[in-house]
Amino acid sequence: MSFWDSLTIDDLPNDDLKWVASTLGLDIAKRIWKKFAGNHVACPARMNPTAVRRYMRDNFDKPVHQLAFETGVSERTIYRYMNVVEKKPENKGQLSLF
Repeated sequence: MSFWDSLTIDDLPNDDLKWVASTLGLDIAKRIWKKFAGNHVACPARMNPTAVRRYMRDNFDKPVHQLAFETGVSERTIYRYMNVVEKKPENKGQLSLF
């Protein structure tokens, strides 16, 4: 039995790892601890704009307020993203009329 195998939830150094252990399992918490020991891990508060636009495109029939709520951005941001036109890739073998 290795040192890591002998650890229990009470041996974990902080409440964050204890929460991970109680929610996802002790093995996951120990693997996170080993992988990221000494580092700070940050989770961004805002969603990636590309992901929001993709979600908007896939759910175009939903009202703006619902899209804003589900993606965690403001309604103004949803309207601003609606004004961004995604350019289609050009076909190299065909001339453009515009």
